[in-house]
Amino acid sequence: MKNIIAFTLFCMLIVSEVSARKVENWTYERLFKESDLVVIAHVQGWGVTKKEWNEKFFEKTHFEGISTIFGANFVLKGDPPLCIWLNHFRYKEGAVRYNDGPDLVAFLKEPLKIEVKQNVKNRGKLHQQSQGLRKISQPEYLLFLKKHKDGQYEPVSGQLDAELSVRALFPSGNIGIRQK
Repeated sequence: MKNIIAFTLFCMLIVSEVSARKVENWTYERLFKESDLVVIAHVQGWGVTKKEWNEKFFEKTHFEGISTIFGANFVLKGDPPLCIWLNHFRYKEGAVRYNDGPDLVAFLKEPLKIEVKQNVKNRGKLHQQSQGLRKISQPEYLLFLKKHKDGQYEPVSGQLDAELSVRALFPSGNIGIRQK
């Protein structure tokens, strides 16, 4: 009986290990070394493209191409153009997301606004009391990019794990409170 339980546990561990998607290790040193362009930049705009998902994993019908335009604020490596066109992908609207799927990247173009509320007890009844809006500035992004022959860029870690090539940078002290 003990052998059957041990064998069952062993099989469960093997199955869980085999079903996991392997993700490469992208250290800052590797990202920097393999990039053609490393910048701290801000989003200027974006749009849907006709580019197709060409990674061997996952069906291409789940994704659509996006081209995000950046302006460089600070250059760490390379010679950026005036407008940096970054090609990446997102899930199509209504597409079922994969468990352990690709690590896609998305960008904020406008500041994020958060309404903060606090629970307050008043005469035995629980209600919400607004503390006002908090505005978080538009972040800058640390981008590690690979240049294509057409002059456009893609994440150096590839489309499958694009998120590994991007870091959002929020300025310190960027939260202000506006009372209603």
